[in-house]
Amino acid sequence: MKIKVRGAGKLHGILNGLMKAGESIRREVWQRIDNPTGAARPAFLIGCGRSGTSMLVHQLNKSMRIELYNEDNPAAFERWRLKELSVIDRLIAESHARVILFKPILDTYRARTLMAKYLDARFIFTFRHFDDVINSSLKRFGRMNRINHINSWIQDDFSEFKLEPPPNVSRTAIQELWRPGLSPEDGAALYWLFYNRLYYDLDLDKSERVMLMRYESVVSDPVRHFKALSEFLGLPYEPVLAEGVFSSSIRRESAPEIDLAIRKACEALWLRLSDEVGVRSETPQSHENRA
Repeated sequence: MKIKVRGAGKLHGILNGLMKAGESIRREVWQRIDNPTGAARPAFLIGCGRSGTSMLVHQLNKSMRIELYNEDNPAAFERWRLKELSVIDRLIAESHARVILFKPILDTYRARTLMAKYLDARFIFTFRHFDDVINSSLKRFGRMNRINHINSWIQDDFSEFKLEPPPNVSRTAIQELWRPGLSPEDGAALYWLFYNRLYYDLDLDKSERVMLMRYESVVSDPVRHFKALSEFLGLPYEPVLAEGVFSSSIRRESAPEIDLAIRKACEALWLRLSDEVGVRSETPQSHENRA
């Protein structure tokens, strides 16, 4: 017979909180010893949502040398966007980790400003095949989220990005493919196209401080890619970073039905990005050729 203990849930919550507090203190002490200068290098994980960024920060957070501020952390973010940069400055100054990592996915369009302000920062731009991103986005955020974003961009002249209007070429690419009555899948595809175009439209491809990472390649050969990422961040490689990473999420579902012109634009960008990281031969078959 099970005996219910009054207040057991509250006690569990208190103990869990104490454990987290203890882990936080342990990490900070370890970081002070490991990094006696106290200088933390900022790093920013950017790109398009649902491109494996949660996996990356989960794995990187296994390193005691990295302090993570995920997009849901109220210390650095408000409604999933970076707070004022003065707040970010303070967090960097107070950190004792070798690398302080932020995940401002929705602020990808501000990459130039972040690069200009944080001259020693590193930027990780991740991308994933648009079919899988579309399927994942519709499941995670609901069918209307992405198409609602796209429609508002067209109607309000991209006012969502009023802090720093994106390049004209980025906006034009979406405006030319948009038409009334697009499906939720079309909207998710245009959302993918806009955010991933920023890698080129913001000239991020020309900077040695930006590392382009292809999700499919990372999960297929995690050791090689986490070694390269560690070197890029100026950290020694730790085997734990690659542990538990599997490729089972690649093309798990059928390709979504999207407008042919939009698919061609996404396919062209996907191939260009894949060429950039030297894996053109690994690209999935086109929608038309898939079984």
